[in-house]
Amino acid sequence: MSMSQNTAPRVLYVDDEAINQCIATEILLALVAVADTASDGLQALHLVRTGHYALLISDVEMPVMDGTALTHILRHDSRYQGLPIIACTAVSTNEEEKKLMEQGFSAVIRKPFDADALRDVLARFAAPGVGEADTDAAPFSTPPTGVPTEKDIHLPGFSVPDGLARVMGNVPLYVSLLFDFRRELANASADIRRFRQEGDMPAILAAIHKLKGVSGNVGATELYARIVDTEPRLREDAETAEKHLDTLERYVTTTLKALAEAEKTLAPTESPHAVQSEEGEGPNIDKLRPILTETLRFIRQHDTAARDAFEEAKPFLGAFGKAEAFDIQQSLDSFDFDKAESSILHLARTLELELEESDALF
Repeated sequence: MSMSQNTAPRVLYVDDEAINQCIATEILLALVAVADTASDGLQALHLVRTGHYALLISDVEMPVMDGTALTHILRHDSRYQGLPIIACTAVSTNEEEKKLMEQGFSAVIRKPFDADALRDVLARFAAPGVGEADTDAAPFSTPPTGVPTEKDIHLPGFSVPDGLARVMGNVPLYVSLLFDFRRELANASADIRRFRQEGDMPAILAAIHKLKGVSGNVGATELYARIVDTEPRLREDAETAEKHLDTLERYVTTTLKALAEAEKTLAPTESPHAVQSEEGEGPNIDKLRPILTETLRFIRQHDTAARDAFEEAKPFLGAFGKAEAFDIQQSLDSFDFDKAESSILHLARTLELELEESDALF
């Protein structure tokens, strides 16, 4: 028995990492749940207070307001004391999990998560029958022209089947997430080097912890295993920290090289203009150009109309734009117009789309 969208539970997934949001949303939709997302606890608190959710799934370590603070506020509000709140985080030990339960969470999902973990919490906390939805069916029968297939993905140090399973077999989406992961990994590596120079161990640990969750979710198994080994050593033995960080940096460099090589073959072999978008296919460039130009104009004016303008672009992005769309949306939702501008220009370059930037400046 599966549920229709009319009776499906509404779930709020909270995570500051766009890749994790994208993966969770893909799984929840396949499990016949309606999925909303937030990028921090403060955004989530607003959504909970203005909507109705059967279940809240939240990361723990986030900027602005973390998952523990969000849970504390909701547990002390009589309206939400019965709301199931699931911690979804990269904890490594039973002791860490027990501590989260003591802080008010209803259950804990460990990253990297998969469809089985989300199916279990839906069946337990949301509504009967949700866990029986058919999640084995491939979302695409014949990939559109120019879109890679599973056999095209050769990534040393990755478990591609695991990564694909987390996006329910959606190959174009997985490839898009790999491109985004390469960018985020490069940024994280630069941040960690800077934190090392500054001697800021708390910042190093926070960056590594965030990287642990997303590397596991995209199937970067060797890097994930190295982070799992490194993180507790940094907390326990400051004298050997530099040695462990040097080792981790080598793993990061190797992973970046593998992603760079893969991107040469995974990038579409045809111009994006040749691929017209329907849901799950490639981008519709002719539709996107004027919409994204207008969005960019609003962004540069720090005008909140950018959010509505970008909503119009989403149906025309196709699978390759999903993760980038999450990134742009969360920047607009938090009024980070500088980041939104950077992300939308990155999206345009990825799609080989020339925006009319001269018009967008005014």
